[in-house]
Amino acid sequence: MKYPKGHEFEYRDLRPSQISCDPLYQRDLDAKRVDRIVKEFNGDLVNEPKVSYRDGKYWVFNGQHTIAAWRNFYGGEDKAIYCKVYKGMTWLEECDAFVKQNGISKDPTTNEKLRAAYNSKDPAVVDMVNKANLAGYIVDFVKSKTPNRIMATSALYRAYKSIGPDAYLEMLTTIHDAWYGDADATSVQIISGMTTFFKTYGGNFKREELVNSLKRVTPTEIIRRGRSYSSRTNTYTREIVKAYNVKRSKYRLDDSKL
Repeated sequence: MKYPKGHEFEYRDLRPSQISCDPLYQRDLDAKRVDRIVKEFNGDLVNEPKVSYRDGKYWVFNGQHTIAAWRNFYGGEDKAIYCKVYKGMTWLEECDAFVKQNGISKDPTTNEKLRAAYNSKDPAVVDMVNKANLAGYIVDFVKSKTPNRIMATSALYRAYKSIGPDAYLEMLTTIHDAWYGDADATSVQIISGMTTFFKTYGGNFKREELVNSLKRVTPTEIIRRGRSYSSRTNTYTREIVKAYNVKRSKYRLDDSKL
């Protein structure tokens, strides 16, 4: 069978041991999620895993948690599960199908989805990573704290889409020049706060003066003060504006815009 603009597919019984998972585009298996699926398993609602037959192997691109839950449900037995098997898909098409069916949304799955988008050569995600590299950072979707690695990929993606590639690069360069080596400098709070700052005040501040202002305050201080507000609207951006306005009698930024 084949739907318009789609690949040929058929339904087949496959044993879990026959099905492979490509870590370059698939998310990590979540044991808690698997346990929850097993506990709430309903045969009337379960969707067939989607599998690509490529290079003589079956590759799951949607439903790896269902397959793991199925195996657990039967006590580890390699019992066949009914799958929708596609033929003729390339590796890139599998990546693309994974991303489009799962979407790029909020954590905790955003990192895996962005990794899949990057490996499938999504232009926006590739450019997001490349510009971060130009600013002196590594974005490799690995959860490991090092001074030059950005793990807040969801905030990074929102920044890229919100303020555009050029301002995004300028923002990351500013963060690098002001706070390079500080682990909190690339936290969700700082990236989100700086994104709103650039979106709100772009063209009304001097980058060099912003860098010098930020050097006088640590990212940890901005995060701590931002959390103390009773209102939760743009609190980290407000602290960045305050840092910029210190000792400034002229050309102060107006935080009422936030």
